[in-house]
Amino acid sequence: MGRVSTEPKKIFGKTAAAVLRRPRVAMVWLVVVSLLSVLCALRLRVNPDMLALMPQDHPTTQAIVDLLDGDGAIELLSIAIDGARPEDVDAFQRDLIVRLEAMETVDFALYDIDEDVAWHIGLMQLSTKELGSIRDRLRGAINFGAAMANPFIAAQWLDLGPLTEKLKAGGQPSALASTDGTSRVLVRPTGSAQDTQFSRAFMADIYALLDEMEPERHGVSVAWVGGTYRHVVEDIEGIAHDLGWTAGLSLALVFVLIGTAFRDPRAVLMIFGPLFIGNLWTLGFAGLTVGSLNTFTSFFSAVLIGLGVDFSIHLYSRYREIRAGGETLEDAVVMAWDKTGPPCAAAALTSAMGFLALWLADFKAFQQLGTLLAGGVVLCLVAVIVVLPLFIRWRDGDPKRAAPAPVRWSKVAKGNPTYRLAPMALMLVGIVSVAAATTVPRIEIEYDLSALRSSGLAYGDLSDKQRLLAEDSYLPVVVSYPDAESLAKDHVRISEAVQAGAIPQIQRVVSVHSVLPVDQAARVAGLQEIAALARHDNIRYLPGQVQQNLTRLAESTPSVMAVDDLPRALRGVLGADQDHHWMMVFASGNMWDLRAMEQLHMAIERWIPDRPAAGNYLALSVLYQLVRDDAPRIIGMALVFVGMVTILYLRNVGRGLGALGALVAGLCWAGAGLALFRVKLSMINFVGVPILMGIGIDVVIHLQHRIQEEGPGQLMKALATTGTASALSSATTILSFAALSAAGNQGIRSLGLMIVLGLALVTLAAFSAVPLGWMTRWKVSGQLERDEQRGGD
Repeated sequence: MGRVSTEPKKIFGKTAAAVLRRPRVAMVWLVVVSLLSVLCALRLRVNPDMLALMPQDHPTTQAIVDLLDGDGAIELLSIAIDGARPEDVDAFQRDLIVRLEAMETVDFALYDIDEDVAWHIGLMQLSTKELGSIRDRLRGAINFGAAMANPFIAAQWLDLGPLTEKLKAGGQPSALASTDGTSRVLVRPTGSAQDTQFSRAFMADIYALLDEMEPERHGVSVAWVGGTYRHVVEDIEGIAHDLGWTAGLSLALVFVLIGTAFRDPRAVLMIFGPLFIGNLWTLGFAGLTVGSLNTFTSFFSAVLIGLGVDFSIHLYSRYREIRAGGETLEDAVVMAWDKTGPPCAAAALTSAMGFLALWLADFKAFQQLGTLLAGGVVLCLVAVIVVLPLFIRWRDGDPKRAAPAPVRWSKVAKGNPTYRLAPMALMLVGIVSVAAATTVPRIEIEYDLSALRSSGLAYGDLSDKQRLLAEDSYLPVVVSYPDAESLAKDHVRISEAVQAGAIPQIQRVVSVHSVLPVDQAARVAGLQEIAALARHDNIRYLPGQVQQNLTRLAESTPSVMAVDDLPRALRGVLGADQDHHWMMVFASGNMWDLRAMEQLHMAIERWIPDRPAAGNYLALSVLYQLVRDDAPRIIGMALVFVGMVTILYLRNVGRGLGALGALVAGLCWAGAGLALFRVKLSMINFVGVPILMGIGIDVVIHLQHRIQEEGPGQLMKALATTGTASALSSATTILSFAALSAAGNQGIRSLGLMIVLGLALVTLAAFSAVPLGWMTRWKVSGQLERDEQRGGD
C-alpha cells in the first residue's frame, strides 16, 4: 500500500487519511466503541405501555395511574357462544368455565351465577312501577275470589299472566349477556394485555382450549372472541409476520439494485457494512438516552438505513469517479471525502435538525423518536466516514486489481448549452408545485385504527352481529367514586340519560347497582307484599300459569341483598370488588375510530365532569389530540430548522431559500400524489413525513453542491455523477419500502405506498427544480455566454 500523497484539506479527508495510515488502530477503536455500544444496547427494553409516554399531569393520565395503583384490573376477554338449542350452549359454557378456571393464567371466569342469587337479582330488575302493577292486579284478582272462574271477569286480568312471568325464574344479570342476547363467558386473566409475552401465551392457550373442546361436535359455535388481549396479539403478530417476509424481500431487491448499479456484488457489503455499524452505535445511544422502545420508536433503524445509505452511496460513488481518473486508492479516498464529506455532513445536520423539531411535541414518544433519529443520522454519517475507507482498502487494496469504473447513468455531454427554455421550464415547475399545494388539504386521514389491521379484521369488515359482539367486548371506561352514595346517584342519572338517547356515545353503564338497584329496599317491600298475597287461599282460583309463576315467590322471603352477598367474580365484573366504587361506561359504535374516542371523551367530561375517568379509549383520545395538535407545529418548525441549516451551509440566503423551495415543491408534489391515489395518513405511516423530508433535502443539497462545484455549463456532468448517486440512493429507499406495499397489514401497506409514491415525487421535483434553478441563474446572469466565448469544456 502506498502512502497518502494528497494533502487533506478538511476534517473528512483528514479522518480518511488517518484511518488509511493506521488501519489497525482504527480497527481497535471501532471494536471498542462497538462493544461498548452493544453493552449499552443490552439495556434497551420494549415497553408497549403508552401511559408512560403521555403527559403525566394530564387528568386522564392521573386517573389511569390511580386506577392501576389501586389494583384496578379491568381487562376482560369475552367469548360468545351460539347454538340452536339453549341447553347445548349452557352445557358447553359450563364445561368451558371449569376448564378456564383450571388455567394458571385465569383469575376467574364467569358465565352464570348461583341459581338462588340469580333469581333474587332477576327479581331486582323489576321496577317499583311494575311491582306495584302486579300487586294491585293480584289484590283485585284475589278479591274476586271464585268469580275469577268467570271468563268475562278474568278477561279484565289477562295481562296478569305475562306480568307474573317475570317473577318465575328471575334470570342472569344483563351485564353477562351481549347486546343481541348471545350468551358469553367473561374471563379475567391474571396478567395485563399490555404484557405482550403474557397476552401471546394466554391467547394461544385459549384458542387451543376451544379447539380441543370441539364446539361444532356439541352443536354450538364460537361467535366471537373479543377484548384487548385478542387485538394486541393479532396486531403484534400480524405486523411481525409482514415485516419478517417483506424485510427479506426488500433486502433482496436492494442488494440486487446495488450490486447491479456498481457492477460488483461486493458493493453491497461496501454500502451496508458501515450502516450496520452506525445502527449498532445508535442502539447503544438509544440505551443511554431513551432506555426503552415503543410502538412509535421501534422502527427507527429502518428509517436510518433509508437515510444513511445516502452517505455510503455518495462517498463510494465519488471515490470510484476519482479513482477512474487515475488517482491512487489513498488519494482518491481523501479527495472524495474532502469533496463529498461537506454535503453529506450538511445533509445529516439538516435531517437531524428536522428530527429535533419532534422535541416540540407534548407526546413523549415523538420526543424520543426525534432524539433517536437525530442522533442516529449523525452516528451513521460518522460510521460511514470512518469505516468505509477500511472496506475500500479491503476491496481495492490489491495493486493488481483494476481501478473500479465510475457509476453513471450516461456519458458526460460535451459543450455548453444555452438553456434558453430554462426560465420558462422553472416557471412551469413552480406553477405545477402551486397547483399541487392546493390538493394537499384533500389528503385523507385514516381515523379507524382497525382499518390498519389485516384485511377481514377491520370494523368495516365485520357482520352486523360481529359488530355488536365486538362492541360488547370493548374495554370500559372506569369512573371512580369516593362512596356508594355518589356512585348510586350518578348511576341512576346516567342510566336514565342513556335510555333516553341523550348520550348516543354510551351504550350502557354498569355498576353494582345494575344488579342491586338504588331503590332495592322499596322493590323488596313490593316483592314481600306480592309474596304475602301469593299465599292467600283465593290464589287457587287464578289461572294455572299465574299460580305457577307465584309459587316460588310465595315460598320465599325476599330480603335486601348486600354487595358482599354477590359472588366474587360478579363483584369483579361489576367493579364492586375490594371496596371499589366504580361505574363502568361502555361505549357504542366503532370505538377503534379515533374520532369516536374523542366524542366519548367529550361526552364523559360533559356528563361526569367532577369524577376521575380512566380507560384505554380515553388514553387514545388524549394521544390523538396530542398528535393532531403537534403535527402542524412539528412540520412547520422542521422546515424552519432545515432551512436555517441549509442557508448556513450554502453561506448564501438566496441559494438556501432556493434549496428549501425545491424541498417544499417536492413535498407538495408528494402531497398531491397521496391525495390523487387516496393514500391515507395514519398513526402508523405518519413517520413517512420525516423520511420524505430527510431524503428530499439530501438530494437537494448534494445536487446543489455538485452543480455549484462544477460551475456554469457543466450541468450534465453533475447530473451524470452526483445525480446518479442521488437517484440510486432514492431508488434504494423506494425499493426497500416497495416490498411493504404487499404486506397483509393495511397499516404497513399504507406506509410502503406512502414512501414509494411520496419519495419518487420528491426526488423527481428535486431533479427538476434544482437543475432548472441553476440553469436559469446562469442564463439570466450571462455566465453561459461568457463560457461559450472561452470555448468551455
